[in-house]
Amino acid sequence: MITPVDLETTVFRRSFRGYSTSEVQEFMIRITHDYEHLYRENIELKEKIEALQNQVSQYQAMEETLRNAMILAQESADEVKKVAQSKADLIVREAEQRGEHIKAQIKEEIQAEIQKLTEVRQQVEFFKCQFKAFLTSLLDLAEHKMDLHIPWDQILDSTQSLDQETTEAETENAQGAQNVETAATIENSAQKLWYSHPE
Repeated sequence: MITPVDLETTVFRRSFRGYSTSEVQEFMIRITHDYEHLYRENIELKEKIEALQNQVSQYQAMEETLRNAMILAQESADEVKKVAQSKADLIVREAEQRGEHIKAQIKEEIQAEIQKLTEVRQQVEFFKCQFKAFLTSLLDLAEHKMDLHIPWDQILDSTQSLDQETTEAETENAQGAQNVETAATIENSAQKLWYSHPE
């Protein structure tokens, strides 16, 4: 590639009937000046392009790092989600098992209470039957075994006779007591007489 220095140092050979030297030199100066400007601008642009390429490379490396980080984060999130889902499923299963166990236990307790209630009900029915039979037997006894037709006249006569007999017995007892007293008096008198006149 031709540099501005090459343009400045280039010398054309002279020939017969050639171009005007001053015009050629003036034109060459302008070309050299413009070319130098373009050359420097080209170098600057190349440097900028290289710098931009370096930045792009850095950005690409950062992008790759970020992509890997995102992939790793996504994998970690998926793993955490998977573990959390597993734990949640385990908790749900344990809760369901615990619930089933509690339901079964409550069902057993209800069955036991129902059994007890049935037994109590049977005992009550048995007691009712026994008590009913007892009352029935009492009623039968009251109706068939007890004589409710009492002969009150006979009872009154018997009471009067009993009163008369009691009165007679009291009279007899009084007379007997008097006789006993008399006999005791006679016995005392005899004893006194015996002691006063011994044989």
